[in-house]
Amino acid sequence: MENAALCGKVMTDEQIETLRLQIAAYATICEQLAEMHWETELRQESFTGMGMISSSLSSDSAMAAASGSAKICARQRWTPTPMQLQILESIFYQGSGSPSKQGIKDITAKLAEHGQISETNVYNWFQNRRARSKRKQQANAQSEEEAESLNPKKARTEKLELAPLLFH
Repeated sequence: MENAALCGKVMTDEQIETLRLQIAAYATICEQLAEMHWETELRQESFTGMGMISSSLSSDSAMAAASGSAKICARQRWTPTPMQLQILESIFYQGSGSPSKQGIKDITAKLAEHGQISETNVYNWFQNRRARSKRKQQANAQSEEEAESLNPKKARTEKLELAPLLFH
């Protein structure tokens, strides 16, 4: 008998009905969010550059109302086309240092003929390329020093060969 008394109702029928309605509302919201997520993913796959994507699908109005914005910020990684890379590399080897702001604008305009690109992409590419070049030079210098330290006989032989030239 005591067990029967403990197994009584915890919620009233009215509370249970309210809970069912809330669960149904949350399920609907979850479905809408999942649908908006997939639509956003599809748009991002079809969008090859960086920047803002305008809303065009009907469910976007619900998302805009919820977020207070009519645009979705989709930051995607820029992947240069082979032609863009070729142009960037040739400019890098021709120039000395970073291009000016106007130079970056000109390069961006030229590269835009071969695919989407922004001035930020160009600026970052030159920064990264310069850093990579510097690292490579440092690694080469370090490997040459290590090679000399690993082969002291060769270093001594070179010094001995130079000695007669210095004293004559």
